[in-house]
Amino acid sequence: MTMRFGSAAAIAVLLLSACASSGNREDELVARLAAARADAQTNASADNYSQFLIARYASLINDPNEAAAKYALVASSRPDDLSIIDRAVFSALLADQFKLARSISAKTGADTLVNSDLARIVLAADSLSRARYDEVPVHLEGQPPALFNSLVFTSLRAWALFGKGQCGEAQLALLEASSGDPYLDSLLLNLLGLLEVACGNDEDALATFSRIDTNGTLIAMAAESYARLLSATGQNEKALDMLERFRSSAGHNPVVTDLITRLEAGERLEIHRADAREGAAVAVYVPAAALASQSQTDLPGVYYSIALTLDPELHAARALWADVLDVAGRREDSIAMLETIPASSPYYTTARGQLAWALRRNDQKEKALKLVYHTLSANPGRDLKIQMGDLLRSLGREGEAATVFTEIIDADDATGNPDWRLYYARGALREGMGLWPLAEEDLKTAKTLNPNAPEVLNYLGYSWIDRGINLEEGLDLIRKALTLRPNSGAITDSLGWAHYKLGNIDAAIGYLERAAELEPGLAEISDHLGDAYWAAGRQTEARFQWQRAITLMEDQDEIEDMRRKMLTGPKPYPVQAQRP
Repeated sequence: MTMRFGSAAAIAVLLLSACASSGNREDELVARLAAARADAQTNASADNYSQFLIARYASLINDPNEAAAKYALVASSRPDDLSIIDRAVFSALLADQFKLARSISAKTGADTLVNSDLARIVLAADSLSRARYDEVPVHLEGQPPALFNSLVFTSLRAWALFGKGQCGEAQLALLEASSGDPYLDSLLLNLLGLLEVACGNDEDALATFSRIDTNGTLIAMAAESYARLLSATGQNEKALDMLERFRSSAGHNPVVTDLITRLEAGERLEIHRADAREGAAVAVYVPAAALASQSQTDLPGVYYSIALTLDPELHAARALWADVLDVAGRREDSIAMLETIPASSPYYTTARGQLAWALRRNDQKEKALKLVYHTLSANPGRDLKIQMGDLLRSLGREGEAATVFTEIIDADDATGNPDWRLYYARGALREGMGLWPLAEEDLKTAKTLNPNAPEVLNYLGYSWIDRGINLEEGLDLIRKALTLRPNSGAITDSLGWAHYKLGNIDAAIGYLERAAELEPGLAEISDHLGDAYWAAGRQTEARFQWQRAITLMEDQDEIEDMRRKMLTGPKPYPVQAQRP
């Protein structure tokens, strides 16, 4: 018994010991798991932070594709971080990756989504593009959007109602976007007219368009729709007059030019009635185009991406987006965008001009020149021919550019419609080529055609003074030019340089300092101011200005000339006259 009891006691002790040991191991395991989980969370946070930094850096160096990819990774683990969601959606759209933007928006937490204007627009646009009209107002629920986005929100709701066949409700819904802001409300009326046409309410649309036309706030798409309505009702002359006035005030638009040509040929235009997707695309595109005309940011590209998802045939958005990409320095993307515009599009010829300039700015000069020659051989329209001539000038083909301008000038004169701008352009070309008598003749003609063109007055006046002729009249022309454009750094520089050439150094310094304030990024102004300082005996300040000019120059020959000037001073300019 004693032996068995002792064995039992020993076994009990062993069991208790094992339990204690097992408990210790479990505690240790729990501790290790907790530590591993903490490490994993730390690593995940570190990885998120790393991806965030990469995304931020990619945004700063203008690489939206990399930014979109990295922001999307961060957003997937932080669906309730409004700042991250907005950045991720913005970057995806800027990279023209609508599907990624939709995926990010769809995975966003509900409490965050109601505060994100852009994510809600993406989801609503996606549903509208799939004809899921009932989903559109649901996606747009939440906090009131910013003023600009409110027009987009309301337009999407309106076109969703239109898609359901509820035209009256759609028009009322659109009118709810009236904000009291004159500019946005003018855009709203244009969109209302387009919606009325889509609904077949032609009389209402004619009244709406007429009212906007009277106010001078027609946009290009509304002008096109208005012209088609007028023509379809037998009012070709009225349509032609309206389009001519629109082109005169708004400038060249390929669709408007095409319609004018067709109306002049006696064609009766057909009415185009947009479907829900097309209408919604225009409703997103129009505010973006207005934004692009008032800013130099890449923000409009975000909305162009949405508009093109709704309507891939909206080539106006492609053309404007290419401009935004070019301005943002994304020239390869700009070129790729322009190349997607088909030959069947009215924007094709304009896109050819844009493409040539984009190639030129991307330092692909030979490709740009080849495109110019190809375009000219196809006998392009007047506006595109002007672009090609200007591009030839920028490529150092001044003689060929002058020939192109001469052809256009002769054609204009033959129809009794001379254009002062072309005479001015050819005059500036000829002056640069050393053909002064011909240049002077062109500049005088331009001045006769438009006596109040500041650029012509400035160029002619400066050219006279620089040659020591017509000194009083030349100075008066520059003064008048500055009166017409008082904040022009270039014209202020001309007046200062004229005084320098005439020996009026104190007056020259005053004007040149003002010019440098107005246009601090122009090397020529810093160069001129340095010369004036040198003439006044202020050599240290002169060298400082010349050094600044060097930092603004790209041409190596000009830089070398400036460096020599810093050692020897400027070449003496003969004083043509003295003034008190």
